[in-house]
Amino acid sequence: MKVQNIAQVFFLIYVGVLIGCSGSSDTPPPQTKRISEVTVPQFEGSRSKPIQEVIGQNTKVNRDEVHLEIKERVKIDRGIIVPKEVEGKWKAVKIMVRNKIDESRSSMKTTVLGSSFEIEGSAIKVTVGPFMPNFVMTQKNYTSNGNELNNPAVQLVVEEKGKTLYEGWAFAKYPTMYAFEHEEFAFQLMDYIPADVS
Repeated sequence: MKVQNIAQVFFLIYVGVLIGCSGSSDTPPPQTKRISEVTVPQFEGSRSKPIQEVIGQNTKVNRDEVHLEIKERVKIDRGIIVPKEVEGKWKAVKIMVRNKIDESRSSMKTTVLGSSFEIEGSAIKVTVGPFMPNFVMTQKNYTSNGNELNNPAVQLVVEEKGKTLYEGWAFAKYPTMYAFEHEEFAFQLMDYIPADVS
């Protein structure tokens, strides 16, 4: 067999293999995109830019700018819904105010829902309430799934000299979850007092 015939045989085998691998499907091959056309997915509420806008023609890319979606999340405004089965059933909560610097100055504050207390020796004011016995968070709201004490939480608004430092929730069972961060003080929901039943 001549070299030219051998080359033709190999070429035909190669073509046959390619046809066999592609299958007999009538569906067109998937469309491909150049890397420059691919966009970076954005997190909910992210103010970050697609990576292409950040990089552009700049060869000195600041990694902090490229990954702003991790560092910079926009607060999602959720409403607060107190269900009918919870409304009016709880009167007050007990909050442990822990002094991280001097434990002997820690104290327990019993506070009526909707009222405030000030931390002695500081300019910090804490407003307490509403209380959710079974706290749940949906896409749009903070609420309670019934009146059973499965996941007790109370909203805290912490202010210092009129400036809001924190607006979030204190959890009885998970005290470190979304906790107020301060160099001197920490708060924990310790107990909950039901409304007087007549």
